[in-house]
Amino acid sequence: ARYGWKSTVKRWILWGLSLVGGGVQAWAIASPLSGDTSWWLQLAAMTTLYLLSERCRSATASASVTWLFACAWITGSIWWLFISMNVYGGLPAIVASLAVFGLSGFLASFYALAGAILHVLRPSAALMRAGSFGALWLAAELTRATVLTGFPWVAISYAHVDGPLASLAPWVGVYG
Repeated sequence: ARYGWKSTVKRWILWGLSLVGGGVQAWAIASPLSGDTSWWLQLAAMTTLYLLSERCRSATASASVTWLFACAWITGSIWWLFISMNVYGGLPAIVASLAVFGLSGFLASFYALAGAILHVLRPSAALMRAGSFGALWLAAELTRATVLTGFPWVAISYAHVDGPLASLAPWVGVYG
């Protein structure tokens, strides 16, 4: 009875909220309506992911929640690659869709690993957990930007170019 219908429903709710949070993060980086950034929306999306990861009872659950969030965020941010490959490159729509999703899923695996490590480390103090979350997210961002893919696009800091943290950019850079 450990894996009853209630735990299945909870898992689906966690996954659904994670997908929504990732979509909100993509929206924060570039609104589909205007292209504007929303720094506060990005902070809300990351807070949502942090709270969802806190509810996970295993490293696998934390990794899956984080992967879904990152996959939705990256897919929602690089969707235009579909148009580039399909319309201008002549790639069939299904193949272009799979390519965009495949790239997003692969890049999201860096964040899933960070989510799993966060659960394994799981410091007892709330402030240490929050700090570990930030440090592991930064590690995933830096890894995604340099290892294997060199795909630094749509970093979360893009949402802050017009916000109160923008003045820090010359001092700490994109990943600060």
